[in-house]
Amino acid sequence: MFALSLTILPVFLLLLAGAVCQRLRFPSPAFWPSVDKLSYWLLFPALLFHKTSQIDFSNPLLSNYALVLILSLLVTAVVVLVMAWLAKEPATTASSMLQAGVRFNTFIVLALAGSVYGDEGLVLAALGASVLIPAVNVFLVVSMVLMHGPQGNEGKNTSLGHLVTSALIRNPLVIAILLGSGSNLLGLTPILLVSDVIAMLSQAALPMVLLAVGASVQLDAIRSVGVSFCLSAIARFMVFPITIGLLCWLLGISGLPALIAVLFGIVPTATSAYALARQLGGNAEKMAAYITLQTILSIFIVPLSVWLSQLIFA
Repeated sequence: MFALSLTILPVFLLLLAGAVCQRLRFPSPAFWPSVDKLSYWLLFPALLFHKTSQIDFSNPLLSNYALVLILSLLVTAVVVLVMAWLAKEPATTASSMLQAGVRFNTFIVLALAGSVYGDEGLVLAALGASVLIPAVNVFLVVSMVLMHGPQGNEGKNTSLGHLVTSALIRNPLVIAILLGSGSNLLGLTPILLVSDVIAMLSQAALPMVLLAVGASVQLDAIRSVGVSFCLSAIARFMVFPITIGLLCWLLGISGLPALIAVLFGIVPTATSAYALARQLGGNAEKMAAYITLQTILSIFIVPLSVWLSQLIFA
């Protein structure tokens, strides 16, 4: 357990370093939003392209792996919505609870996979991301439109199909996954010079992203939390990973693939959830609080959860 904590610790120290830098306004308040944009639009897509271009799509495990992750997403979503209904939360809060329950911070998943399980774990994490990123985006856009109505930022009526399509084609992570997987399936990789440049960019992705995630922590937003946070945290850190573990057991998935799958259920929700809450009518203030508190809680929850999953599946 102690050795495992030392392996995971660098990931959270980078998060902490980002939070401290942001608090000290170093190097400037405008710096971190720029790092966030650079990571989201260039560095992280490069990492996903690099890793998905290496996935072995002939592996018979692939279909069961996708089934485990998507079914776990749906089960967790149902649990969140039932809890929100029982707690009589308004639709705006319920949709933010839904994001907090089913969204996952891909950056932290990949950082943990690489830190704890090496390159093989990183490739499997990229495989999981290639399944869940499009699925989560489509599911949440459809769910939030059904809950709030098809309203855009300016209050103009927007069709559901347009919102879903926009969420996918404007998402650089989805585009990187499609390009990397497509190049892989067509046998075009490695691409002369291009693959080398992308590999170099991918090496800068995780440290920069973790610093930016840490800098995005908003301690002032914590004042807005209530019972809804506790319910969404139960879904995020208990329902999601336990469902993944049970489905892995039922489908005979064990070892490293199961350990990587569980990571998707024990990391905090994605920082991009705040933007979607603002865009589609969720409670953005509570969403910011959920993101912040889940990120803080994960510092304690992740090492314990990884240790337990290793006892069960390793």
